[in-house]
Amino acid sequence: MGILNSCSEAAKKRNLGNKRCVRFSVSVNNEYDRKLSRLSTSCGMSKSEMSDQLLRIALDSPNVIAWLQERYNKVEEYKVRPTLINNKLYY
Repeated sequence: MGILNSCSEAAKKRNLGNKRCVRFSVSVNNEYDRKLSRLSTSCGMSKSEMSDQLLRIALDSPNVIAWLQERYNKVEEYKVRPTLINNKLYY
């Protein structure tokens, strides 16, 4: 796993300027909100920045993707097949 980029650095690499392109809300239970708060505080990030980093880690990890699909995939035709090309994961 590479070094985690700041939001603005990651946006610049994706030619987005300093803006985010998609916004959505997530509801978590109290236990995971507390864990997210503590982890984000220890890393000097906001909870939304930490959530973004955790999503990036999970969505760029073939092992996590495989585990999630083994556990939750219901329709085989929708199964994604991650492919690593030039150190970037596509599916």
